[in-house]
Amino acid sequence: MKVRMMVFLLISFVLLFGGTASASERLDYREGDYLVHLLEDGDGIRKTFPFQTSNQITASNTEIRLFINAREIDSTAYTIDYGNHTITMRKAPDSGAEISMKYAIAPTFEWEEGVSGKASIGNALTGGDGSTRTFQVSSRYILNSSKNVSLHIDGHKLSSSEFTFNHENLTITISEKRKAPGRQSKIYFYFPKTSISSTRPSGEATEPKWPSEVIEPKSPSEVTEPKPPSGSVTTTVPEAETVVVPEFNVPSGKNFPGAITLKSNYTFTVSTTAEMRKSGYYTYVMIKNSNGELVRRIQVEANSSSTYSLRALGLPAGGYYIYVKVMTQYGGVAVSSPQFYPVRHETQQIGVFIGGKQQTYKQPPVNRKGNVLVPLRGIFESLGATVKWKSSTQTITATRGSTTIVLTIGSSTAYVNGVAVKLNAAAQLVNGSTMVPIQFISEALGAEVKWEGTSRTVIVFQYEPDIPTSIESERTPTNGGSGSESSSPILQNISKEINEASDIVFVIDVTGSMAEVIDYVKESISKFVDSVPSGSNLAILAYRDINYIDSKYPALEFFNFTNQKGVLKNQLSSLVATGGMDVDESGLEAVQMAMEKMSGSKNAKRIIFITDAPVHDKEISPKKTKYSLKEVINNVKANKVTLDAIAPKEGFAYQQIIQLVESNKGTLYDINEASLTYIK
Repeated sequence: MKVRMMVFLLISFVLLFGGTASASERLDYREGDYLVHLLEDGDGIRKTFPFQTSNQITASNTEIRLFINAREIDSTAYTIDYGNHTITMRKAPDSGAEISMKYAIAPTFEWEEGVSGKASIGNALTGGDGSTRTFQVSSRYILNSSKNVSLHIDGHKLSSSEFTFNHENLTITISEKRKAPGRQSKIYFYFPKTSISSTRPSGEATEPKWPSEVIEPKSPSEVTEPKPPSGSVTTTVPEAETVVVPEFNVPSGKNFPGAITLKSNYTFTVSTTAEMRKSGYYTYVMIKNSNGELVRRIQVEANSSSTYSLRALGLPAGGYYIYVKVMTQYGGVAVSSPQFYPVRHETQQIGVFIGGKQQTYKQPPVNRKGNVLVPLRGIFESLGATVKWKSSTQTITATRGSTTIVLTIGSSTAYVNGVAVKLNAAAQLVNGSTMVPIQFISEALGAEVKWEGTSRTVIVFQYEPDIPTSIESERTPTNGGSGSESSSPILQNISKEINEASDIVFVIDVTGSMAEVIDYVKESISKFVDSVPSGSNLAILAYRDINYIDSKYPALEFFNFTNQKGVLKNQLSSLVATGGMDVDESGLEAVQMAMEKMSGSKNAKRIIFITDAPVHDKEISPKKTKYSLKEVINNVKANKVTLDAIAPKEGFAYQQIIQLVESNKGTLYDINEASLTYIK
């Protein structure tokens, strides 16, 4: 169950059974010395969120921390307007993202909490001074009883004999038999909600007046927004239509409805369920290297089982994390738990990976009578232990923190903090290195140790790896610009048809399903630039759906012409495959804009149209576009533009796009073959 749902159920219980306060008076809840305030969920578009707490928050009396899906966000990624009670983020949170803020508890702040099984109101008192014993409770509530109250000082609950409470004047007096709280003391007072008779009228609260503080909101010219890459031009987008976003209920982690099975010979099988085959859902296998960088993204068919070869992917030797990710056009995201897999091209010797990183030792691991022996010093030191060797007794001592390990060469018994541990094989000296069975690493230091037979590798993890799976961590992969050896030859084939200097615009659909195709174009662009005739210029036009407004990602975005492949790769890297509120997209607007950008050139004109979806056609959906397919076809002919397409070879999208292609002797290539993993 999600954290937010648990909180909602808890608060609902409190409201139903906890007293007379209404739902509209609901307070924030406490976590340690912070209060938690729930903001509205993200919708993938909005970046500014209001916060209306019952406590008077200012920049001087507390600090605010922002969380999205229970992960804290860097303070540089958002701004707080205390005067208008809003938080503005640089990037709009994904649709369905759970957003909350925490703020440090300050004197006079109140919150709801279940104390001793009862719904109570917590109140922070002004700190002590080492002598004061009477404290004023500043509350918005009028109470009718002094019973069942409690007082906590620095986390310690006082007995009822150590203080008295007067509900009429809201004062607490600490008895003489207890030391008065000091200046740094945190004093929290609780009273049951059943003792609330009413709420004080506005302006009548007993709390002291805070200094007036208003921080003026920044003017638009002062707000720093993320800048698009150099040369980018965006068009004005019309007002969006109201769209009902379907609920996304696919769980992440252990309950994810899909699995990756690692097999022998460097292959793995991806299995997914029918739950991930809904309209607008896209499923990918993500592969990251040991640094957490995305190196491969493979779109897979849901409700099926597919097998892939790591060797065919052209991955260099190293450690990799593999996981399955399902995304929707509407911003829903779910991921499986990443699995680690080592890739080694030379397996004559046994390898070692610690924390996902390949290790190199003077004496590599060996196999002795079916027991894999590993170098104790190298592995222990990698895990933070200090190792000492005593030659006179042939004894090695390893220390890490409070753990001490002692073992002697030739003995099959080691001692961990004086407790005997039986080894599968005796410790041995091999070329001057102490070698021990691999299971001893786990028994001695608590590390997780596995043996991977295909790559003949010992895998050691001291701690469970934390692999980021956010969209931001999955920017388009790069491997130096040469392109994968196993990638599709589509772009090379297109370049062979270009025999004169040309202005070429890549018109690319960048909705949620296009991530792998964008990867392919990025990795193949260098060879394409090198192979087109001298004097050619290239540009990129990214499009989504003009009927779907996204404040961060424009529906149409043009990057100026260049002949520098490095510039093109950077522009492609800036593209994020996201959004798309229905199947059809604004492809005709994009093609028309591309022709307008080439209108003054003397070069030959070519568009490479890349999409997996149909286009809005005015004759079919007059409210979705101002262009008809026939009009754009006529413009392609009139402007003498050759339009090649990387698109579906069947279905309605094919029926539309093939007409654009054939209008001036272009070629349509199967988009299913536009992949870094395509093998002829």
